[in-house]
Amino acid sequence: MQTNFNYKLQFLIALTCLLFSCSNNDVITKQEIEKADSLSIKLNSPELKAINAQLLQDPSNPDLYIKRSQLYIQYKQFEEAAGDAKRAIRIDSTIASYYIALGDVYFAENKTRETKEILERTVIKFPESTEALMKLSELYFIVKQYQKAIENINKALKINENLSKAYYLKGSIYRESGDTARAVSSLETAIEQDNLFLDAYYDLGIIYAARKNTLAFEYFNNVLKNNSSYLNAVYAKGKLLQDLEKYDDAILEYNLLLTKDKNYLEAHYNLGAIYLDIKKDYTKAIEKFSDAIKLNEAWAAPYFGRAYSYAKLGNKKNAAEDYRKCLVIDPNFAAAEQGLKELN
Repeated sequence: MQTNFNYKLQFLIALTCLLFSCSNNDVITKQEIEKADSLSIKLNSPELKAINAQLLQDPSNPDLYIKRSQLYIQYKQFEEAAGDAKRAIRIDSTIASYYIALGDVYFAENKTRETKEILERTVIKFPESTEALMKLSELYFIVKQYQKAIENINKALKINENLSKAYYLKGSIYRESGDTARAVSSLETAIEQDNLFLDAYYDLGIIYAARKNTLAFEYFNNVLKNNSSYLNAVYAKGKLLQDLEKYDDAILEYNLLLTKDKNYLEAHYNLGAIYLDIKKDYTKAIEKFSDAIKLNEAWAAPYFGRAYSYAKLGNKKNAAEDYRKCLVIDPNFAAAEQGLKELN
């Protein structure tokens, strides 16, 4: 009788585990929830607390662990993020995105070796996963292994030839490699696949702007038509206007940018350069270079610009002080060294 009872008990336990995909490691305990809730309070995260409540009701739901893992990444709680991704994989090892989520944790921690290993395992286990192939391609791109990146992109395109992101990444690789013709072709194909791919429009604008080709404005305007908050496109328009010697228009563009982001460092610096070199308004130049210095005290160039402006106004004391600061930051700044000599 006792033997029969034990057998039935073991059967019920096994059945319960089967129904809920449980193991000691895979089903979250009440104590773990309490610990997670404590962390959510410490992080002031109602989102985490809400997911914890869901997990208490549905403890074997792998998607909830992935969702919480992604939140943990945002809060730089990488150990907890990795633990949740691994738990999701243990619950269901047939979903490629769970492995990719673990790779995202390692990448956020700047663990490129671990990221590469998990992504390589993923593309072997899930050879049809374009997401895994693209993630691996991006990683190879970041570490400048361009050939391997291209190989994985091509594998993804064999599975789905309409992947706009694949063409965009190809364009980025060709651009970094100096092959602008192929970069333009790939970026245009990315836009053909997705006419709202704003980064592709922007990068094409940058390529044409480097040639001082006014076609760049069309690409930048396409970006801003769809997203007026894409401030790098506003800056790029101002910089191209400056390079085309349309200085008044450049000033307007930079000032427009600064109404949207008063801390856009390069806009302050470029305005200083225009007021110094073109407008000969040395007081205004000093003001703009000072704004740039407030935002980045470790950048030598605005100290030089301000020093030169002070020198033009006859303020040798302030000019000498800024030239010296410039040389402390960059001892090889020859123009600052020459400027200092000319003050004596």
